[in-house]
Amino acid sequence: MDTDATNHEPQIVNNCSSSEENLFNAFAIQIQSTFDIIQQYSQHPSIQDRIICCVNPLLRQVNAAAYRPNFVIIGPLRCYDSILEQMEMQKRIYLASFLRRAEKKASLNHFFKLIKDSADRIHGCYEETYCRSWDFRSHEIQQIIQVNDGRPELFIEMVLVDASFIIELFLRAYNKELERGETDFIFNTPGKMHDIRRDLFLAHNQLPFFILKAIYDLAFGGNPACPSFLRLTCHFFSPYYNQNVSISDIMLANHCNYDEYRAKLEGAKHFTDLLRTLQIPYSVHKDCSKEKTLCSKFKVLHIRRSRLQPSSKKPEKSLQAGKSQGDYLYSAVLLHNAGVKFKVSASKCLLDIEFNKRNGELKIPTLKVDESTESFFRNLMAWEQRYYSHDTFICDYIFLMEYLIKSSGDVDFLVRRRIIINQLGSNTAVVTLFNNFCKHITPAEKNHYSDIFRELNAYSAIRHHNWIATLKLQHFSTLWRGVATIAAALLLVLTLIQTICAIISL
Repeated sequence: MDTDATNHEPQIVNNCSSSEENLFNAFAIQIQSTFDIIQQYSQHPSIQDRIICCVNPLLRQVNAAAYRPNFVIIGPLRCYDSILEQMEMQKRIYLASFLRRAEKKASLNHFFKLIKDSADRIHGCYEETYCRSWDFRSHEIQQIIQVNDGRPELFIEMVLVDASFIIELFLRAYNKELERGETDFIFNTPGKMHDIRRDLFLAHNQLPFFILKAIYDLAFGGNPACPSFLRLTCHFFSPYYNQNVSISDIMLANHCNYDEYRAKLEGAKHFTDLLRTLQIPYSVHKDCSKEKTLCSKFKVLHIRRSRLQPSSKKPEKSLQAGKSQGDYLYSAVLLHNAGVKFKVSASKCLLDIEFNKRNGELKIPTLKVDESTESFFRNLMAWEQRYYSHDTFICDYIFLMEYLIKSSGDVDFLVRRRIIINQLGSNTAVVTLFNNFCKHITPAEKNHYSDIFRELNAYSAIRHHNWIATLKLQHFSTLWRGVATIAAALLLVLTLIQTICAIISL
């Protein structure tokens, strides 16, 4: 018995040793697989290269519909279980038309090779990529196949179909004389172009600008009868062009004043990026092109005015890092009651806001608020938060407007001052819109309107400004009230004189 126990002891030890070794091997394999995943992830494009990403989930929680395409889906970013078949059919119709227009210079094989050679760069622009497939027999269109699943032809087809649709759409919108055909429901349906334009500026519904331009140049480059792709794009999005100079002047090659601005447009990452650039003020002066920061077209004044630029002075405590939007700013009605004079600006650039602290005038360009305003600003803000987190022109503008609009009375006041054109119908709807804009938006370290914030607060804190404003509002708000006030003052003076004369005569 003792002998048998002694013989079994080494076997038990060996079994324990073998079990421990197996456990270690499994542990080592797990660690190595983790290292492989990390190594693979580290080779992915950087955040700056991934220019087309899903919108921050926190922003989508506020209003997911503002970021979702309603009619046309572009690019491989999102996974879709079901896609509108009518629009995909229209894309193929546009593809056929595009290939016919381009056949003198390029064939289908040329476009296939161009996209195939650029596939890695295109793929690197996206946070995630899915291919689109169309089952003609079941009439089902889905976008659920990952690009890495070994179907490169689906990815190439999707890019070509989407790109040709955009180019053909832009060409037809630019030249009304181009042949369209009875099957073009986009141009034949009232309001459909507005809906498509809205879908094409959504932040995650994009193709990289470089591949669109490359395909267009391959098809029409060198043809004097065809405009540049940038001109075509700017024309299509002209309803969102807010500058004081026409886009035609900017596109003139011999207009050196606009070279830097035109270069910024040419270097756009995608349509959302281009639309953001179209909102930002730029200078038409030659010397401003040498500056690193954007400057607006301001006339030279003998009095100092607050301008759209980061404050060069040390900001107040309420405007320091992390609180650049300000701890407070009075609403439009309260500022008006404190003596601030609201004027509609002649500038077309929405961001061109200025305050003259000498006479208390706050000039704001007119903003039209309609059903597409929320999607427009939300997508620009989401893109800005992702890519321009230290240069948030759009977010800063919305922060300022949010402070001014706190109640339906503020909206009514700004509408009467022609600063807001309310096409939503209800003043309350405008208040709700602006009060929700900045939820989950991270303010930049320095707000571009920090000077205006500080000077408005300083101006409204001066007592005699309040007294003058109160006098105007209560006693001179209308012509007849002003006449009555003057008459009452004269009557009071005459009564006082009469009383004094009566006392003297005693």
